[in-house]
Amino acid sequence: MPWWVWASWGAGAAAPLVAALWLWTRSLAMRRRADVLENHRRADNGLPPEADPREKWYRRLLTSPWTWVVVAFVVFCVFSLWVQYHMQYASLSASIASQLQQAGQPPQILEQDAFTQAVIHVTGYAALTLGAYVLLFLLVDRWRPSSPSMKLVSLAWGAFAATFFAVFVNSWMSDLLAGGASGQDIAGNAAAVFVAPFVEEACKASVLFILVMAMRRRVVSVLQMIGLSGLAAAGFAFVENIIYYVQVYCTASLLIGPEAEDYLHQMVLMRGIYTSFGHPLFTMMTAFGLICGLRQKSKLARVICPLTGYLIAALLHMCFNGLATFMDDYRVLVMMGVMVILGVLGWLVGQFMAQKRVIAWRLDDYVRMGWLRDRDAAVYPALMSRLKLTVAGWLRGWRIGKATVRLMSDVTELAYIRQGIVTGTIDQGALGREHELVVDALALRGIAMDEPKGLRLVPRYRGPAAWHKFKAWRSSRAAKAQSQWSAPTAAPTGVPVPWMS
Repeated sequence: MPWWVWASWGAGAAAPLVAALWLWTRSLAMRRRADVLENHRRADNGLPPEADPREKWYRRLLTSPWTWVVVAFVVFCVFSLWVQYHMQYASLSASIASQLQQAGQPPQILEQDAFTQAVIHVTGYAALTLGAYVLLFLLVDRWRPSSPSMKLVSLAWGAFAATFFAVFVNSWMSDLLAGGASGQDIAGNAAAVFVAPFVEEACKASVLFILVMAMRRRVVSVLQMIGLSGLAAAGFAFVENIIYYVQVYCTASLLIGPEAEDYLHQMVLMRGIYTSFGHPLFTMMTAFGLICGLRQKSKLARVICPLTGYLIAALLHMCFNGLATFMDDYRVLVMMGVMVILGVLGWLVGQFMAQKRVIAWRLDDYVRMGWLRDRDAAVYPALMSRLKLTVAGWLRGWRIGKATVRLMSDVTELAYIRQGIVTGTIDQGALGREHELVVDALALRGIAMDEPKGLRLVPRYRGPAAWHKFKAWRSSRAAKAQSQWSAPTAAPTGVPVPWMS
Protein backbone atom coordinates (compact mmCIF):
# COMPACT_ATOMS: atom_id res chain seq x y z
CA MET A 1 0.00 0.00 0.00
CA PRO A 2 1.54 3.38 -0.95
CA TRP A 3 2.75 5.69 1.78
CA TRP A 4 0.58 8.57 0.60
CA VAL A 5 -2.56 6.53 1.32
CA TRP A 6 -1.59 6.12 4.96
CA ALA A 7 -0.58 9.79 5.14
CA SER A 8 -3.88 11.06 3.72
CA TRP A 9 -5.99 8.92 6.04
CA GLY A 10 -3.83 9.90 8.99
CA ALA A 11 -4.18 13.59 8.19
CA GLY A 12 -7.94 13.23 7.85
CA ALA A 13 -8.17 11.71 11.32
CA ALA A 14 -5.50 13.89 12.94
CA ALA A 15 -7.09 17.24 12.02
CA PRO A 16 -10.29 16.68 14.06
CA LEU A 17 -8.24 15.27 16.94
CA VAL A 18 -6.06 18.39 17.00
CA ALA A 19 -9.21 20.53 17.03
CA ALA A 20 -10.61 18.46 19.90
CA LEU A 21 -7.36 18.77 21.86
CA TRP A 22 -7.33 22.55 21.37
CA LEU A 23 -10.96 22.83 22.51
CA TRP A 24 -10.23 20.69 25.56
CA THR A 25 -7.28 22.89 26.52
CA ARG A 26 -9.36 26.02 25.98
CA SER A 27 -12.26 24.72 28.07
CA LEU A 28 -9.94 23.71 30.91
CA ALA A 29 -8.33 27.17 30.90
CA MET A 30 -11.75 28.85 30.96
CA ARG A 31 -12.86 26.57 33.78
CA ARG A 32 -9.82 27.50 35.85
CA ARG A 33 -10.59 31.21 35.40
CA ALA A 34 -14.30 30.99 36.12
CA ASP A 35 -14.81 27.85 38.14
CA VAL A 36 -16.96 27.38 41.19
CA LEU A 37 -17.08 24.84 43.96
CA GLU A 38 -20.29 23.36 42.53
CA ASN A 39 -18.56 22.17 39.35
CA HIS A 40 -15.78 20.55 41.37
CA ARG A 41 -18.36 18.64 43.37
CA ARG A 42 -20.16 17.55 40.22
CA ALA A 43 -16.96 16.43 38.55
CA ASP A 44 -16.10 14.30 41.58
CA ASN A 45 -19.47 12.56 41.29
CA GLY A 46 -19.45 12.16 37.52
CA LEU A 47 -22.28 14.67 37.03
CA PRO A 48 -22.54 17.24 34.22
CA PRO A 49 -21.33 20.80 34.93
CA GLU A 50 -23.66 23.74 35.03
CA ALA A 51 -24.72 24.74 31.51
CA ASP A 52 -25.88 28.09 30.20
CA PRO A 53 -29.44 27.58 28.86
CA ARG A 54 -29.12 30.66 26.64
CA GLU A 55 -26.38 29.08 24.51
CA LYS A 56 -27.56 27.73 21.16
CA TRP A 57 -27.43 23.99 20.54
CA TYR A 58 -25.31 24.29 17.38
CA ARG A 59 -22.74 26.39 19.23
CA ARG A 60 -22.51 23.76 21.96
CA LEU A 61 -22.17 21.12 19.25
CA LEU A 62 -19.35 22.89 17.41
CA THR A 63 -17.44 23.84 20.56
CA SER A 64 -17.69 20.40 22.13
CA PRO A 65 -14.47 18.36 21.93
CA TRP A 66 -16.47 15.15 21.62
CA THR A 67 -17.92 16.32 18.30
CA TRP A 68 -14.47 16.39 16.72
CA VAL A 69 -13.46 13.15 18.40
CA VAL A 70 -16.46 11.51 16.73
CA VAL A 71 -15.50 13.07 13.38
CA ALA A 72 -12.00 11.64 13.71
CA PHE A 73 -13.51 8.30 14.69
CA VAL A 74 -15.69 8.28 11.56
CA VAL A 75 -12.62 8.91 9.38
CA PHE A 76 -10.83 6.05 11.12
CA CYS A 77 -13.83 3.74 10.61
CA VAL A 78 -13.87 4.43 6.87
CA PHE A 79 -10.12 3.87 6.71
CA SER A 80 -10.33 0.58 8.63
CA LEU A 81 -13.10 -0.67 6.36
CA TRP A 82 -11.04 0.21 3.27
CA VAL A 83 -7.95 -1.54 4.64
CA GLN A 84 -9.86 -4.68 5.58
CA TYR A 85 -11.41 -4.82 2.12
CA HIS A 86 -8.01 -4.86 0.42
CA MET A 87 -6.53 -7.25 2.99
CA GLN A 88 -9.33 -9.75 2.55
CA TYR A 89 -9.14 -9.53 -1.23
CA ALA A 90 -5.39 -10.21 -1.25
CA SER A 91 -5.68 -13.02 1.31
CA LEU A 92 -8.61 -14.70 -0.43
CA SER A 93 -6.92 -14.50 -3.86
CA ALA A 94 -3.80 -16.20 -2.50
CA SER A 95 -5.87 -18.85 -0.69
CA ILE A 96 -7.91 -19.71 -3.79
CA ALA A 97 -4.76 -19.93 -5.93
CA SER A 98 -3.20 -22.31 -3.39
CA GLN A 99 -6.29 -24.53 -3.23
CA LEU A 100 -6.53 -24.72 -7.01
CA GLN A 101 -2.89 -25.74 -7.20
CA GLN A 102 -3.35 -28.46 -4.55
CA ALA A 103 -6.47 -29.77 -6.32
CA GLY A 104 -4.64 -29.96 -9.64
CA GLN A 105 -7.05 -27.59 -11.36
CA PRO A 106 -6.06 -24.87 -13.82
CA PRO A 107 -5.20 -21.58 -12.16
CA GLN A 108 -7.88 -18.89 -11.97
CA ILE A 109 -7.74 -15.28 -10.84
CA LEU A 110 -10.32 -13.74 -8.54
CA GLU A 111 -11.14 -10.43 -10.15
CA GLN A 112 -11.63 -7.46 -7.85
CA ASP A 113 -14.97 -6.62 -9.47
CA ALA A 114 -16.21 -10.15 -8.78
CA PHE A 115 -14.99 -9.87 -5.19
CA THR A 116 -16.83 -6.56 -4.77
CA GLN A 117 -20.05 -8.04 -6.15
CA ALA A 118 -19.68 -11.00 -3.79
CA VAL A 119 -19.25 -8.65 -0.81
CA ILE A 120 -22.40 -6.76 -1.78
CA HIS A 121 -24.28 -10.04 -2.25
CA VAL A 122 -23.39 -11.52 1.15
CA THR A 123 -23.82 -8.24 3.06
CA GLY A 124 -27.59 -8.64 2.85
CA TYR A 125 -27.42 -11.97 4.67
CA ALA A 126 -25.20 -10.52 7.39
CA ALA A 127 -27.46 -7.47 7.72
CA LEU A 128 -30.42 -9.67 8.68
CA THR A 129 -28.62 -10.98 11.75
CA LEU A 130 -27.34 -7.51 12.59
CA GLY A 131 -30.82 -5.98 12.40
CA ALA A 132 -32.31 -8.64 14.68
CA TYR A 133 -29.68 -8.17 17.38
CA VAL A 134 -29.69 -4.38 17.16
CA LEU A 135 -33.46 -4.35 17.70
CA LEU A 136 -33.10 -6.77 20.63
CA PHE A 137 -30.46 -4.72 22.44
CA LEU A 138 -32.29 -1.46 21.80
CA LEU A 139 -35.33 -2.95 23.54
CA VAL A 140 -33.24 -4.14 26.49
CA ASP A 141 -32.12 -0.62 27.43
CA ARG A 142 -35.42 0.97 28.48
CA TRP A 143 -35.24 2.41 32.02
CA ARG A 144 -32.40 4.91 31.59
CA PRO A 145 -31.52 4.61 27.90
CA SER A 146 -28.03 5.56 26.85
CA SER A 147 -27.79 8.37 24.35
CA PRO A 148 -28.04 7.61 20.60
CA SER A 149 -24.43 8.76 20.16
CA MET A 150 -23.24 6.15 22.67
CA LYS A 151 -25.18 3.44 20.86
CA LEU A 152 -23.79 4.46 17.46
CA VAL A 153 -20.23 4.64 18.77
CA SER A 154 -20.55 1.16 20.29
CA LEU A 155 -21.94 -0.31 17.08
CA ALA A 156 -19.35 1.41 14.87
CA TRP A 157 -16.49 0.46 17.18
CA GLY A 158 -17.44 -3.21 17.08
CA ALA A 159 -17.95 -3.21 13.31
CA PHE A 160 -14.87 -1.24 12.23
CA ALA A 161 -12.32 -0.54 14.96
CA ALA A 162 -12.51 -3.88 16.82
CA THR A 163 -12.35 -5.93 13.63
CA PHE A 164 -9.47 -3.77 12.34
CA PHE A 165 -7.28 -4.40 15.38
CA ALA A 166 -8.36 -8.04 15.70
CA VAL A 167 -7.39 -8.82 12.09
CA PHE A 168 -3.87 -7.47 12.53
CA VAL A 169 -3.23 -9.07 15.93
CA ASN A 170 -4.72 -12.44 14.96
CA SER A 171 -2.71 -12.52 11.72
CA TRP A 172 0.49 -11.63 13.57
CA MET A 173 -0.06 -14.32 16.23
CA SER A 174 -1.01 -16.89 13.60
CA ASP A 175 2.25 -16.24 11.75
CA LEU A 176 4.20 -16.66 15.00
CA LEU A 177 2.47 -19.96 15.73
CA ALA A 178 2.98 -21.14 12.14
CA GLY A 179 6.73 -20.70 12.56
CA GLY A 180 6.82 -23.34 15.30
CA ALA A 181 4.02 -25.59 14.08
CA SER A 182 4.22 -28.54 11.72
CA GLY A 183 1.39 -27.32 9.50
CA GLN A 184 -0.63 -24.28 8.58
CA ASP A 185 -3.89 -25.90 9.67
CA ILE A 186 -2.51 -26.64 13.15
CA ALA A 187 -1.34 -23.05 13.51
CA GLY A 188 -4.73 -21.74 12.38
CA ASN A 189 -6.61 -23.94 14.84
CA ALA A 190 -4.28 -23.00 17.69
CA ALA A 191 -4.71 -19.31 16.93
CA ALA A 192 -8.50 -19.66 16.75
CA VAL A 193 -8.72 -21.45 20.11
CA PHE A 194 -5.96 -19.90 22.24
CA VAL A 195 -5.33 -16.44 20.75
CA ALA A 196 -8.47 -15.12 19.04
CA PRO A 197 -10.72 -15.24 22.15
CA PHE A 198 -8.46 -12.95 24.21
CA VAL A 199 -7.77 -10.60 21.30
CA GLU A 200 -11.35 -10.28 20.09
CA GLU A 201 -12.87 -9.88 23.55
CA ALA A 202 -10.36 -7.16 24.39
CA CYS A 203 -11.06 -5.34 21.12
CA LYS A 204 -14.85 -5.51 21.53
CA ALA A 205 -14.94 -4.54 25.21
CA SER A 206 -12.49 -1.65 24.95
CA VAL A 207 -15.29 0.67 23.81
CA LEU A 208 -17.15 -0.04 27.07
CA PHE A 209 -14.19 1.16 29.13
CA ILE A 210 -13.81 4.23 26.91
CA LEU A 211 -17.48 5.18 27.30
CA VAL A 212 -17.41 4.62 31.05
CA MET A 213 -14.36 6.85 31.46
CA ALA A 214 -15.74 9.54 29.16
CA MET A 215 -19.41 9.51 30.22
CA ARG A 216 -19.57 7.81 33.60
CA ARG A 217 -22.68 9.74 34.63
CA ARG A 218 -24.70 8.19 31.78
CA VAL A 219 -23.90 4.58 32.72
CA VAL A 220 -26.06 3.79 35.74
CA SER A 221 -27.56 0.31 35.26
CA VAL A 222 -26.74 -3.21 34.17
CA LEU A 223 -29.26 -3.00 31.32
CA GLN A 224 -27.46 0.01 29.85
CA MET A 225 -24.14 -1.82 29.82
CA ILE A 226 -25.75 -4.94 28.35
CA GLY A 227 -27.24 -2.88 25.54
CA LEU A 228 -23.94 -1.19 24.69
CA SER A 229 -21.94 -4.42 24.85
CA GLY A 230 -24.50 -6.21 22.70
CA LEU A 231 -24.33 -3.51 20.03
CA ALA A 232 -20.54 -3.67 19.94
CA ALA A 233 -20.64 -7.46 19.65
CA ALA A 234 -23.34 -7.33 16.95
CA GLY A 235 -21.24 -4.92 14.90
CA PHE A 236 -18.19 -7.16 15.26
CA ALA A 237 -20.17 -10.24 14.25
CA PHE A 238 -21.60 -8.36 11.24
CA VAL A 239 -18.21 -7.68 9.66
CA GLU A 240 -16.86 -11.09 10.65
CA ASN A 241 -19.86 -12.80 9.04
CA ILE A 242 -19.28 -10.84 5.83
CA ILE A 243 -15.66 -12.04 5.80
CA TYR A 244 -16.65 -15.69 6.28
CA TYR A 245 -19.54 -15.51 3.82
CA VAL A 246 -17.48 -13.95 1.05
CA GLN A 247 -14.68 -16.49 1.58
CA VAL A 248 -17.07 -19.42 1.24
CA TYR A 249 -18.94 -17.89 -1.70
CA CYS A 250 -15.90 -16.91 -3.76
CA THR A 251 -14.04 -20.16 -3.04
CA ALA A 252 -17.04 -22.30 -3.95
CA SER A 253 -17.69 -20.24 -7.07
CA LEU A 254 -14.19 -20.87 -8.46
CA LEU A 255 -13.66 -24.43 -7.18
CA ILE A 256 -17.16 -25.93 -7.45
CA GLY A 257 -19.26 -23.64 -9.62
CA PRO A 258 -23.06 -23.51 -9.64
CA GLU A 259 -23.47 -24.90 -6.09
CA ALA A 260 -21.78 -21.89 -4.47
CA GLU A 261 -25.12 -20.47 -3.35
CA ASP A 262 -25.92 -23.69 -1.45
CA TYR A 263 -22.62 -23.51 0.43
CA LEU A 264 -23.34 -19.87 1.25
CA HIS A 265 -26.78 -20.74 2.63
CA GLN A 266 -25.27 -23.43 4.86
CA MET A 267 -22.76 -20.94 6.24
CA VAL A 268 -25.51 -18.36 6.82
CA LEU A 269 -27.58 -20.89 8.76
CA MET A 270 -24.57 -21.90 10.82
CA ARG A 271 -23.10 -18.49 11.66
CA GLY A 272 -26.04 -16.16 11.13
CA ILE A 273 -28.71 -18.16 12.97
CA TYR A 274 -27.63 -21.23 14.94
CA THR A 275 -24.47 -19.86 16.54
CA SER A 276 -25.13 -16.13 16.22
CA PHE A 277 -25.46 -15.81 20.01
CA GLY A 278 -21.72 -16.25 20.51
CA HIS A 279 -20.25 -12.75 20.33
CA PRO A 280 -23.07 -10.95 22.20
CA LEU A 281 -23.03 -13.57 24.95
CA PHE A 282 -19.27 -13.36 25.50
CA THR A 283 -19.13 -9.57 25.56
CA MET A 284 -21.96 -9.53 28.12
CA MET A 285 -19.62 -11.19 30.62
CA THR A 286 -17.20 -8.26 30.42
CA ALA A 287 -20.13 -5.86 30.75
CA PHE A 288 -21.29 -7.67 33.90
CA GLY A 289 -17.87 -7.33 35.45
CA LEU A 290 -17.54 -3.68 34.48
CA ILE A 291 -20.90 -2.60 35.91
CA CYS A 292 -20.23 -4.58 39.09
CA GLY A 293 -16.93 -2.74 39.44
CA LEU A 294 -18.63 0.64 39.04
CA ARG A 295 -20.92 -0.16 41.98
CA GLN A 296 -18.06 -0.91 44.37
CA LYS A 297 -16.44 1.60 46.70
CA SER A 298 -13.14 -0.29 46.89
CA LYS A 299 -10.57 0.63 44.24
CA LEU A 300 -9.25 -2.92 44.22
CA ALA A 301 -12.73 -4.30 43.52
CA ARG A 302 -13.16 -1.82 40.67
CA VAL A 303 -10.13 -3.41 39.00
CA ILE A 304 -10.81 -7.06 39.85
CA CYS A 305 -14.46 -7.13 38.73
CA PRO A 306 -13.90 -5.99 35.11
CA LEU A 307 -10.82 -8.20 34.82
CA THR A 308 -12.80 -11.22 36.05
CA GLY A 309 -15.59 -10.51 33.58
CA TYR A 310 -13.09 -10.25 30.73
CA LEU A 311 -11.43 -13.56 31.65
CA ILE A 312 -14.81 -15.30 31.85
CA ALA A 313 -15.70 -13.92 28.41
CA ALA A 314 -12.39 -15.12 26.94
CA LEU A 315 -12.83 -18.55 28.55
CA LEU A 316 -16.34 -18.98 27.13
CA HIS A 317 -15.10 -17.81 23.73
CA MET A 318 -12.23 -20.29 23.91
CA CYS A 319 -14.59 -23.18 24.72
CA PHE A 320 -16.92 -22.11 21.90
CA ASN A 321 -14.10 -22.00 19.33
CA GLY A 322 -12.67 -25.28 20.56
CA LEU A 323 -15.99 -27.10 20.25
CA ALA A 324 -16.64 -25.53 16.85
CA THR A 325 -13.17 -26.57 15.63
CA PHE A 326 -12.99 -30.15 16.89
CA MET A 327 -16.65 -31.26 16.95
CA ASP A 328 -18.46 -32.38 13.82
CA ASP A 329 -21.98 -32.09 15.25
CA TYR A 330 -22.84 -28.44 15.84
CA ARG A 331 -26.11 -29.33 17.59
CA VAL A 332 -24.29 -30.00 20.84
CA LEU A 333 -22.75 -26.53 20.64
CA VAL A 334 -26.14 -24.97 19.98
CA MET A 335 -27.75 -26.79 22.90
CA MET A 336 -25.02 -25.68 25.28
CA GLY A 337 -25.36 -22.11 24.05
CA VAL A 338 -29.14 -22.19 24.51
CA MET A 339 -28.73 -23.36 28.11
CA VAL A 340 -26.34 -20.52 28.88
CA ILE A 341 -28.61 -18.00 27.15
CA LEU A 342 -31.63 -19.15 29.18
CA GLY A 343 -29.65 -18.62 32.38
CA VAL A 344 -28.56 -15.15 31.26
CA LEU A 345 -32.12 -14.23 30.27
CA GLY A 346 -33.41 -15.29 33.68
CA TRP A 347 -30.76 -13.14 35.34
CA LEU A 348 -31.66 -10.20 33.10
CA VAL A 349 -35.35 -10.51 34.01
CA GLY A 350 -34.34 -10.37 37.66
CA GLN A 351 -32.25 -7.25 36.97
CA PHE A 352 -35.15 -5.69 35.10
CA MET A 353 -37.46 -6.15 38.05
CA ALA A 354 -34.75 -4.93 40.43
CA GLN A 355 -34.35 -1.71 38.42
CA LYS A 356 -38.10 -1.21 38.54
CA ARG A 357 -38.09 -1.50 42.34
CA VAL A 358 -35.12 0.86 42.65
CA ILE A 359 -36.87 3.56 40.62
CA ALA A 360 -40.06 3.17 42.67
CA TRP A 361 -38.24 3.39 46.02
CA ARG A 362 -36.08 6.35 45.10
CA LEU A 363 -38.92 8.34 43.55
CA ASP A 364 -40.93 7.70 46.69
CA ASP A 365 -38.15 9.46 48.62
CA TYR A 366 -38.66 12.59 46.51
CA VAL A 367 -42.43 12.33 46.91
CA ARG A 368 -42.04 12.26 50.70
CA MET A 369 -39.80 15.33 50.52
CA GLY A 370 -42.43 17.14 48.43
CA TRP A 371 -40.22 17.52 45.36
CA LEU A 372 -42.41 15.37 43.08
CA ARG A 373 -46.13 14.75 42.87
CA ASP A 374 -47.67 11.72 44.56
CA ARG A 375 -48.40 9.75 41.37
CA ASP A 376 -44.81 9.88 40.04
CA ALA A 377 -43.66 7.00 42.23
CA ALA A 378 -46.38 4.79 40.70
CA VAL A 379 -46.34 6.01 37.08
CA TYR A 380 -42.67 6.06 36.09
CA PRO A 381 -41.59 2.63 37.45
CA ALA A 382 -44.34 0.99 35.34
CA LEU A 383 -43.11 0.15 31.85
CA MET A 384 -46.57 0.12 30.27
CA SER A 385 -47.33 3.56 31.72
CA ARG A 386 -44.09 4.93 30.30
CA LEU A 387 -44.86 3.39 26.91
CA LYS A 388 -48.40 4.82 26.90
CA LEU A 389 -47.17 8.30 27.83
CA THR A 390 -44.47 8.20 25.16
CA VAL A 391 -46.80 7.08 22.36
CA ALA A 392 -49.55 9.50 23.39
CA GLY A 393 -47.06 12.36 23.57
CA TRP A 394 -45.61 11.79 20.10
CA LEU A 395 -49.08 11.40 18.60
CA ARG A 396 -49.90 14.88 19.87
CA GLY A 397 -47.00 16.54 18.11
CA TRP A 398 -43.26 17.08 18.24
CA ARG A 399 -43.38 19.61 21.10
CA ILE A 400 -45.46 17.45 23.44
CA GLY A 401 -43.61 14.24 22.54
CA LYS A 402 -40.20 15.79 23.16
CA ALA A 403 -41.35 17.27 26.47
CA THR A 404 -42.78 13.90 27.56
CA VAL A 405 -39.56 12.03 26.82
CA ARG A 406 -37.49 14.72 28.52
CA LEU A 407 -39.68 14.69 31.64
CA MET A 408 -39.39 10.91 31.80
CA SER A 409 -35.62 11.15 31.46
CA ASP A 410 -35.35 13.81 34.19
CA VAL A 411 -37.43 11.82 36.66
CA THR A 412 -35.49 8.62 35.96
CA GLU A 413 -32.16 10.43 36.39
CA LEU A 414 -33.40 11.76 39.72
CA ALA A 415 -34.11 8.19 40.83
CA TYR A 416 -30.63 6.98 39.92
CA ILE A 417 -28.95 10.00 41.52
CA ARG A 418 -30.82 9.22 44.72
CA GLN A 419 -29.78 5.58 44.45
CA GLY A 420 -26.16 6.67 44.15
CA ILE A 421 -26.51 8.83 47.27
CA VAL A 422 -28.07 5.93 49.19
CA THR A 423 -25.38 3.43 48.15
CA GLY A 424 -22.57 5.92 48.77
CA THR A 425 -21.21 6.24 45.22
CA ILE A 426 -22.48 9.86 45.03
CA ASP A 427 -22.11 12.35 47.87
CA GLN A 428 -24.11 15.46 48.73
CA GLY A 429 -22.46 17.33 45.86
CA ALA A 430 -25.34 16.11 43.68
CA LEU A 431 -27.78 18.50 45.40
CA GLY A 432 -27.39 21.14 42.70
CA ARG A 433 -28.09 18.65 39.93
CA GLU A 434 -31.17 17.45 41.83
CA HIS A 435 -32.50 20.99 42.00
CA GLU A 436 -31.93 21.47 38.26
CA LEU A 437 -33.83 18.29 37.42
CA VAL A 438 -36.73 19.14 39.72
CA VAL A 439 -37.06 22.66 38.29
CA ASP A 440 -36.88 21.29 34.74
CA ALA A 441 -39.58 18.74 35.58
CA LEU A 442 -41.84 21.45 36.98
CA ALA A 443 -41.39 23.52 33.82
CA LEU A 444 -42.30 20.54 31.64
CA ARG A 445 -45.45 19.59 33.57
CA GLY A 446 -47.70 21.92 31.58
CA ILE A 447 -46.52 20.57 28.22
CA ALA A 448 -45.65 16.91 28.72
CA MET A 449 -47.99 13.99 29.28
CA ASP A 450 -47.48 12.80 32.87
CA GLU A 451 -50.66 10.92 33.82
CA PRO A 452 -51.61 7.70 31.95
CA LYS A 453 -54.79 7.08 33.95
CA GLY A 454 -57.78 8.01 31.79
CA LEU A 455 -55.48 9.21 28.99
CA ARG A 456 -56.73 8.76 25.44
CA LEU A 457 -53.89 7.20 23.47
CA VAL A 458 -54.88 8.59 20.06
CA PRO A 459 -56.06 12.22 20.13
CA ARG A 460 -59.46 13.02 18.72
CA TYR A 461 -58.06 15.49 16.17
CA ARG A 462 -54.89 14.49 14.41
CA GLY A 463 -52.78 16.68 12.21
CA PRO A 464 -51.06 20.08 12.42
CA ALA A 465 -52.60 22.73 14.64
CA ALA A 466 -52.74 25.21 11.75
CA TRP A 467 -54.96 22.82 9.80
CA HIS A 468 -57.36 22.54 12.76
CA LYS A 469 -57.51 26.34 13.06
CA PHE A 470 -58.26 26.62 9.35
CA LYS A 471 -61.03 24.03 9.62
CA ALA A 472 -62.52 25.83 12.63
CA TRP A 473 -62.39 29.16 10.79
CA ARG A 474 -64.03 27.64 7.72
CA SER A 475 -66.76 26.04 9.85
CA SER A 476 -67.48 29.34 11.63
CA ARG A 477 -67.76 31.16 8.29
CA ALA A 478 -70.10 28.51 6.95
CA ALA A 479 -72.25 28.64 10.08
CA LYS A 480 -72.42 32.44 9.94
CA ALA A 481 -73.45 32.41 6.28
CA GLN A 482 -76.06 29.75 6.97
CA SER A 483 -77.54 31.76 9.84
CA GLN A 484 -77.82 34.85 7.63
CA TRP A 485 -79.72 32.97 4.94
CA SER A 486 -81.87 30.82 7.21
CA ALA A 487 -83.15 33.60 9.54
CA PRO A 488 -85.26 36.01 7.41
CA THR A 489 -85.66 39.58 8.54
CA ALA A 490 -89.09 41.05 9.34
CA ALA A 491 -90.85 43.17 6.69
CA PRO A 492 -90.74 46.95 7.20
CA THR A 493 -93.90 48.40 8.72
CA GLY A 494 -93.46 51.93 7.42
CA VAL A 495 -93.77 53.45 10.87
CA PRO A 496 -90.86 55.79 11.64
CA VAL A 497 -88.79 54.91 14.69
CA PRO A 498 -88.79 57.73 17.18
CA TRP A 499 -85.40 58.98 18.26
CA MET A 500 -86.52 59.90 21.68
CA SER A 501 -89.40 58.68 23.80
